[in-house]
Amino acid sequence: MSFISIIIPNFNCEKWLAATIDSCLGQMEFIKEIIIVDDFSTDNSLDILGNYELKYPKLIRIVSNKEKGGNNARNYGFSLSSGNYIQWLDSDDQLLPNKFENQLAAFKQNKSVDIVYSDWRLDTYNNEGKIQQSERKKHKAYDDFLYELLIDNWSVPNTYLLRREIAEKLHAIKAWNPETNVGQDREYFTMAAILGAKFIYVPGFFSIYNRWNKFSVSAANKILRYENMYKLYCRLEETLKSSNILNRDKIFQYQKILSTQKILLNVYGYSSSIKKEKINIWNAHWPIVNGWRTRLKFILRLLAN
Repeated sequence: MSFISIIIPNFNCEKWLAATIDSCLGQMEFIKEIIIVDDFSTDNSLDILGNYELKYPKLIRIVSNKEKGGNNARNYGFSLSSGNYIQWLDSDDQLLPNKFENQLAAFKQNKSVDIVYSDWRLDTYNNEGKIQQSERKKHKAYDDFLYELLIDNWSVPNTYLLRREIAEKLHAIKAWNPETNVGQDREYFTMAAILGAKFIYVPGFFSIYNRWNKFSVSAANKILRYENMYKLYCRLEETLKSSNILNRDKIFQYQKILSTQKILLNVYGYSSSIKKEKINIWNAHWPIVNGWRTRLKFILRLLAN
């Protein structure tokens, strides 16, 4: 009953590796392989990984990344995989019991489904390495999953499980984009939705996302982050324009969301994001413009455009 390839990029995560790998081994009956791509770590990661590989030689495969970068590691790991289903997992996060049993059952019952998602838990750690806060992130079934992704109704990558067929399509277009520095998983799963992937919700808390380093990539310099998000919105917009799956009305709605988000970046301090946006007060996507101060600044930016 081995179906799933788990792909884990790792860089200097010696603190979490054992917990991450052990969370997979608890569901071993569903796993075909665990591929861990080390991204030029300088800590003791390789020693830890080597011990696991020796203990589980038929299950765990450790490889070194060919080219530096988390998305390069993910792409390389996928190229080595052979499972019918793909589980993405970062080296500082964990899976929870019964994830694979429940999500595989959903695939079996719904032959047209490409991606299953569930609920997850966010654990925030303090400087002493102790859990400061634990939050349960509850989802539901959505009528338009692409809309949810575009407005950044975000889920951690390890909550999803993918059929290999959709992962192959995403690999072909480099949806794990080596040029993307922030929002990497957001881009990946949004690209999946643009390609027409069908998502289905399976209730249950099956994943943990650990927030432990305030200086991580996801908390990088704000202006640099805004610049990278602007580039991401532009890439998503170009992909939408070339879609032959979505109808024109839907594409127009989605483009309004992206244009609104670009102008919001300008409100937050990124100076270049308003120059090419051709929306007005009446067709902006107001549900994502939160707070009266932000709305006032947003209107002023539109009037100045």
